[in-house]
Amino acid sequence: MEKCFATLLYEHLLIWIDDLLLYASDIDVYLDKLAELFSLLNQFGLNLSAKKSSLYQTQVKLCGKVIDGQGIRHDAERIDSLRSLPYPRTAGELQLFVCAINWMRESIIDFARQEEPLQRRLDAALASTKRTRRAAASIEIELTDDERRAFDDVKEDLVTAATLDFPDDSATTCLFTDASDVGYAVIVTQVAGFDPKKPATEQEHRLIHCTSGTFTGSQCNWTVIEKEAYPIVVACDKLGYLLLRPKPYRMYCDHRNLIHVFAPHESVKKHIRRKLLRWAMKLMNYRYVVEHVPGPDNVWADMISRWAGNHSPTVKRLKTVRASPPTTAESVSPLRPLDDEHFVWPTLQELREIQAEYLPPAGAVRTEDGLLTLHDRLWIPPDATELLQRLCIVAQCGAQGHRGQHAMLAHLQRLFAIDHVAAVVAKFVKDCLLCLYSKGGKIIPRPWSETINCSTRNGVLHFDYLYMGESYGNSKYLLVLKDHATHYCELVVADTPDSTVVVEALLAWHSRFGIPPNWISDNGTHFKNEVVAKRSRRLRTQQTFTPAYSPWINGSIERVNRDMLQVVRTMILTYKISHKDWVYLVPMIQANLNHTPVPSLGNKAPVELFTGLRCPTPLRGFYRPDKGGLQEVPASERIDEYRDELRNSLHAMHCKVEDRRLQQRLLNKKHERGENLVTFAVGDYVLRSRVDEKHGNKLQVTWVGPYRVVRADAHSFRVQHLVTGDELDVHASRLKMYADSSLDVTDERLEMCLRKGLYWQ
Repeated sequence: MEKCFATLLYEHLLIWIDDLLLYASDIDVYLDKLAELFSLLNQFGLNLSAKKSSLYQTQVKLCGKVIDGQGIRHDAERIDSLRSLPYPRTAGELQLFVCAINWMRESIIDFARQEEPLQRRLDAALASTKRTRRAAASIEIELTDDERRAFDDVKEDLVTAATLDFPDDSATTCLFTDASDVGYAVIVTQVAGFDPKKPATEQEHRLIHCTSGTFTGSQCNWTVIEKEAYPIVVACDKLGYLLLRPKPYRMYCDHRNLIHVFAPHESVKKHIRRKLLRWAMKLMNYRYVVEHVPGPDNVWADMISRWAGNHSPTVKRLKTVRASPPTTAESVSPLRPLDDEHFVWPTLQELREIQAEYLPPAGAVRTEDGLLTLHDRLWIPPDATELLQRLCIVAQCGAQGHRGQHAMLAHLQRLFAIDHVAAVVAKFVKDCLLCLYSKGGKIIPRPWSETINCSTRNGVLHFDYLYMGESYGNSKYLLVLKDHATHYCELVVADTPDSTVVVEALLAWHSRFGIPPNWISDNGTHFKNEVVAKRSRRLRTQQTFTPAYSPWINGSIERVNRDMLQVVRTMILTYKISHKDWVYLVPMIQANLNHTPVPSLGNKAPVELFTGLRCPTPLRGFYRPDKGGLQEVPASERIDEYRDELRNSLHAMHCKVEDRRLQQRLLNKKHERGENLVTFAVGDYVLRSRVDEKHGNKLQVTWVGPYRVVRADAHSFRVQHLVTGDELDVHASRLKMYADSSLDVTDERLEMCLRKGLYWQ
């Protein structure tokens, strides 16, 4: 249908499945477009239903909405039908009501937060079955008092649903946002004849669009800054067709919201600052004027009754109840709660009293003791969070030995009926501080990234020592030097891994190719010492060290070491020599590595990219018995011409290599599985993996700490021991989040740090 009427679509015609709505601003244009519509119907062989069609109407009803020259409003008969519905008794009736009012949400202010109790009850009722109408009709429910109030409030809001106006380029567009702990709302209005001297509440607003939503999943854990900025980003992301006008739109919000978006404070965590900066990029596409609204001024409550053309405002009586301040129980030890004297064990009497405070679910049976059971198990109200917390502690801690999620779930399901028990258990185990010490492997997968970005030959030089074993002389080591961009390498035989060999090798490299501006090595004393550092300063280079036990950061040189050992083993078997003769194979190994084309370099050899020289190949010569000797392949002028062109375009080859690396990097990111983003920053507390202990006690935990993060580097973090004050550089994959910077460092935690970090005997 859209292809058939493409010339009229969205300018003079709207299509909903097989319904057509033709419109125009005056009768002359209407007649011209009507003739064009009939012509297209005749061209594509389409027929109209005479009974369902009407012409020259100033008001039409389409999809339950009444459209006229003043705007779009909902059908009054449809609203009356919805308001006459009784309280739903089945999940199917509730589902029907929620779906019906959801169709009208664009005209209801702050719809999502008002409808949220009904949606939550519907999700709970359909959690264990299909979300179909037939399945929902067989599930009986009974709304609580709060849900009944939400049901009545939503029906009352249907009466005051505002008329949606048509966008006018000559009017001033206004954007209002609001957010709370559970949800957000956005409304877009326009004002004809806007007076900048009047406050927003005294302008004659006409509603264009309103949208709202609730925070779900990980959004519930967002900070206040993120929740305040999110509605603004939603408006810019989804309502661009309304905000992109000849005139800049006016944004009404607390000015601190925009300050947090564009200039987050240093106290905000790094990953949150990055998110806010990404959100700020969306605002750069718009022209807007920020109107500062003080927080105490309730603009929303005053504006709902000021829609132009709306009915008389209604007043609701509010009852204020003075509540006594909540009493806080004494804090319980977060590490060993069962050993704490303030821990209160759950009892049947307490469970009976808690059950009496809540409405029992459908199918609940009361026993002789006055306890409610569901499916022969004790029913635990879902809102009794404090009781659920203590039950989880009993099922997980102490003699249960922190067996994990599955064992804890089996214990609870055997005795209790708990809604969404799997999610409750998963969150409890995730937040258990003792489990952090022993659960999980020694490495936490982190997202793939390009640690070193260099596409210029002789731009970055990697070097490392490789132990080769005994030889017939004094030589035991190989110093491997490798260019990052081209993979060109040199091998230097050494007796001992000291700084003298390193300095001589670097000077020899400098004499032939020039000195690279960046050096990368590990933290060995032969690299990280005064001699090498002084040489680096004199040659105007930057020396970078990779953290210990993180070889993948300097993976370029580690890959050469692996390939070299493989080639040496194979050559020893091929030439039938002793493994102590490896020194004589070094020149052949270096030639093999530099003269072999590899896919990561675009099927080029390192020597071609680094020096521009022709790469020799063993296939150039061949043996013919009739000639009695080794023959060479005849030269070809065309082949030589192509090779000359290839050698003269080293820059083009490097571009091809860079494209290949980009493709591989994108492929790695596409195949990422199970990665964990780094969520800790400077000031937070982390646990460190025991990867540096080769032969530790099997009964010791895998993770030790906590440590305080004192510095964030490019590829690692510097952490500080809480007791000794020692600092060390650790890669992010060897660190696990323990707590944020607000952690209370108690004596119990310091004692735990000593026991796990200093190995008391």
